[in-house]
Amino acid sequence: MNNVKLNKISVAIILSMTLLSNAHANEDNISADIPVTPINAERIAVEMPKLDDANDNTPVATAVDDAMMEALTKSLPKESVAIAKSANEGKTDLYGRPINPTEVITKQSPERIPLPGTTASSRAGKSTPITKIIPDIAGRDPVVDQVREKYKPNQKLNIEPGNSELIPVAMGLQNRIATKFNEAEVKTSDVNVPIEVIDGIIYITPISETPIGLMIGERGMPETMVSLTLMPLDVPPVMVELTVDMPKSMQYKHAQFVADKEKEEAKKRRRKEVQEGPIANDDPRVNTKHVERATNLLTEVAAGEIPLGFDLDNSIPEDERYPCDIRKMGMYHEVGQRMTSGREIIDVVRIENDINGFREVREEFCLGDDVIAVGVFDKATLAPGEETELYILRDKLYSEKKKRIRARPRLTSSN
Repeated sequence: MNNVKLNKISVAIILSMTLLSNAHANEDNISADIPVTPINAERIAVEMPKLDDANDNTPVATAVDDAMMEALTKSLPKESVAIAKSANEGKTDLYGRPINPTEVITKQSPERIPLPGTTASSRAGKSTPITKIIPDIAGRDPVVDQVREKYKPNQKLNIEPGNSELIPVAMGLQNRIATKFNEAEVKTSDVNVPIEVIDGIIYITPISETPIGLMIGERGMPETMVSLTLMPLDVPPVMVELTVDMPKSMQYKHAQFVADKEKEEAKKRRRKEVQEGPIANDDPRVNTKHVERATNLLTEVAAGEIPLGFDLDNSIPEDERYPCDIRKMGMYHEVGQRMTSGREIIDVVRIENDINGFREVREEFCLGDDVIAVGVFDKATLAPGEETELYILRDKLYSEKKKRIRARPRLTSSN
């Protein structure tokens, strides 16, 4: 019986030596295997992980390991045996290089994973887990994605003066920004972007994906400015309705500013019309000397004085108490005082804004055939409940001249 056991042990040792010899032969002919990554001599050594399986320390496994180690001792050179023992004890790696257990591995270089059944896989032991890297998607901008979600073909914006807003617009197509400004002023650092401003409406056509910064406000009132950053995207054109939420004090100032501006423009238009029209030297309404005299007379009346040569006249005919066109004026007005001289009449008209909203008093509302000049020296724009005086200089002899005209009856039916 003992002889049978010895024969079995001998056969096991012979098989182990044969397998080890084949493994050693494969070491010499490693180039015949699947190519592996060349050894980096400067790489950081990695300690071989220890097995945690409790069954690996059984007496049978220990006996087999001892038998295999004894066979290696007899068949391999001493140096190879020493390297194998040192690697088995965890002092060196399979190449005889010492392992430093206190060294911390901070970075892993990518290595070729050995295929099962090859010599390289038998040398590698347990493989080190490979870190999974998820690359970022190129070309994605979270800011652009966020702006794209805000896109609407029709957008309504309410912004307070001094604040800013980021809005998406169409690239390569015309976009419109409608404001409530009387004359919008647009400032930008990008001089190459086509921008057209018509009154309070802005037309803009971005030509690239570069964001465009705009400062928009009422021309002449920088305190009304707001900032818009336009983000050009591959989307249809955008129609924006921009409302600047101004406080009440700024609203009043803006309304007064617009009214004064319109009044000044109206004066320029009338002056231009007079200059371009025919001039009669004997007409006091266009003659320079008579214009200066009429201005001086109305200035004295506006200051509360009675001009030289004029007297107060309390007899005002009923049909002359409302001299202005009520359809254009739109406010209550009535002649309260009249001053007369030998050739002229000055009417002082009281005007009151008895409706809601701001109203403008224009001199042309009170022009007539006998009127030489009309002036407003206090307020040209009235808030609800406010009042002012308007002064009319008339030709006193106009009605008398008209009465002296003798008309003949016409022979035809036409006038």
